[in-house]
Amino acid sequence: MLNQYQTESVCHERVQHLAAIALDVVEALLTDTETPINVRLNAAFRIFELCNTDISRDMGQAIIQGIERNARDIEKNASGLSGLETLLKSNIEKEPAFDAIDDFNKI
Repeated sequence: MLNQYQTESVCHERVQHLAAIALDVVEALLTDTETPINVRLNAAFRIFELCNTDISRDMGQAIIQGIERNARDIEKNASGLSGLETLLKSNIEKEPAFDAIDDFNKI
């Protein structure tokens, strides 16, 4: 039978293990670009609260602006990729360049 010290030690180790898993989950949530921005921001602020971190209004605004800037960059990239996709599709519909070269070589 475990004495009280051993029981506390086992419980402490298990809590540390679970805390590590929880931190991995939170990190994955915060770094996953598929996670909605408001969810990531709320999670970040909650972590600051849990850590008793006093963030100033300026720091909070800087975080919000950074997240918004990242969102705009993602939207710009998506728009650019959409244009590229349209261009590629239009070129596929045309005669491929290699076929044109082959036709030229037959002459």
